[in-house]
Amino acid sequence: MNSMHPQTLLFVLLGTVPLVVAGAGVAAFLLMRAGYGVLVWAVLPFLASLLIVAALAFVLSRAARAGRGRDEGGASGGRRGGRDGV
Repeated sequence: MNSMHPQTLLFVLLGTVPLVVAGAGVAAFLLMRAGYGVLVWAVLPFLASLLIVAALAFVLSRAARAGRGRDEGGASGGRRGGRDGV
């Protein structure tokens, strides 16, 4: 992921979240048609989609942070929490 910008990773996240939610909706419908109870067909796909989106957001934020840290390595001027230079 050398040349990916954080905005690109944000657009990847924004593009995959509707797909995950649509997949959860299809799973909920299929579980409902299969005769499972409300707790299974309503809550389980919702929680699974939340976990998938959270994991994807975590991975993409780490990738964006790693890319940004490498690009702006010398932008801080070499000050790493020392004295204020007074």
